[in-house]
Amino acid sequence: MKIKLKVFASIRDICGFDEKELTVPESTTLEELVAALAADYAELAAKKGSLLMAVNEEYSTGTTALKENDTVALFPPVSGG
Repeated sequence: MKIKLKVFASIRDICGFDEKELTVPESTTLEELVAALAADYAELAAKKGSLLMAVNEEYSTGTTALKENDTVALFPPVSGG
């Protein structure tokens, strides 16, 4: 199935793209998607436990199963004051 992946801030720097269409197996979870990305981008592996994730503009957990044409966003935790 096809999904759209959007990455932001330091995650964009690690991956080298802003947005990409991916083909993933049916019922792939966010956790599985991030693990696959971490296998391709070693620097991402160190950050994967602290990533904020959203599916179709709603915050989601790693157990969220993806569906055809979902848009996934990954970004590092935000801090500031």
